[in-house]
Amino acid sequence: MIPRSFRLLIFLLLLGSAAFGVAAATLTVDDVEFAYRLPAGPPQAIMVLFGGRNWKGDDTLKRFRFDELADRHGLILLSPSFRDRNYWEPEKWSGPALKRAVAELERRCRMPSRRLLLYGYSAGGQCANLFYAWMPEKVAAWGAHACGVYFTGKVKNPAPALVTCGTLDDARWSISRTFISNYRENGGKLLWKYSRNGHELSPQTLELARAWFDALLTGGKNQFVADDDSREVLPISRKHEIDPEYRNEIPNRDVLDLWLK
Repeated sequence: MIPRSFRLLIFLLLLGSAAFGVAAATLTVDDVEFAYRLPAGPPQAIMVLFGGRNWKGDDTLKRFRFDELADRHGLILLSPSFRDRNYWEPEKWSGPALKRAVAELERRCRMPSRRLLLYGYSAGGQCANLFYAWMPEKVAAWGAHACGVYFTGKVKNPAPALVTCGTLDDARWSISRTFISNYRENGGKLLWKYSRNGHELSPQTLELARAWFDALLTGGKNQFVADDDSREVLPISRKHEIDPEYRNEIPNRDVLDLWLK
């Protein structure tokens, strides 16, 4: 007979697993290891997290700390351990590898194929926007921080995007400013946030990303609009007063407060 204390321990472990999701596991596709984490409830979609240059996938999941967001919205978090070979260029080899990893997770979880969410830092930011441009029909939204390479072509019906960068990260800041203007001119709704930082990935940057994706997944109309440079904030009904090239549409007060910091 199993002692009562041991039965209680098993119960608490099972309860913790149900409440906080499943620990990261891995799968291997085309000799690339992908780390993934299942949500606490039934999976609804997949969010791909791209870490900095040559980061391992499990390290990215730990550093980004998107677990609570994932559990709230039923997201599988998937992170590739890409290395070298210009992996941020999806058409060469990394894009097909990611597609196969996504298809394998959908098969294992018996879930329908849905559009992906993408978010990345540094070289991972390059992945997020270049992978999006490579397969726009398969991406619902994307975000990038401290990104140095963006796609230059036009995308029809651009997806919602979040781009952040430190003003002390000189070259990337300048490249990002050029990109966001072009994206907006092509009809994209892009939230642009800069801060007095260098190339590092700060807790505040990740907090904004989590809040922005949370608002996007929750749904509802944007409530505010703000100017890139003047930081003027207006109700969304007055968005015509801000030039589209400098216009940030902001979903709610939580995201607005983080944007203003």
